[in-house]
Amino acid sequence: MGDRANVRVDGAGSVYLYTHWSGSELPETLQRALMAGRSRWDDSPYLARIIFCEMVSGQERETTGFGISGNVGDGDNRVLIVDCKAGTVTFPNKDTLTFEEYINIDDPIWRDS
Repeated sequence: MGDRANVRVDGAGSVYLYTHWSGSELPETLQRALMAGRSRWDDSPYLARIIFCEMVSGQERETTGFGISGNVGDGDNRVLIVDCKAGTVTFPNKDTLTFEEYINIDDPIWRDS
């Protein structure tokens, strides 16, 4: 059981940010992180940290529920791809939006894969 999903942040390399219990909320979480991290959109290490902090907000000391990896694990069917060089977010169904377009979505949700 769970509500698994990931954000893959691409820059010089890739890192996967994993949530076990809040995958359904991940598109909105990513939107908030991109809004807060606008000045770091082209800086993948900082943006990855900003996104992860938004993901774990209020649960920073928990030992389960979130993870960071170089490879996708659980939730590999729901991965939002954040490309810092291109300034885009891609959904699993391959819809791609610029960061600016993404933060302006009224209600970001998972789209059918």
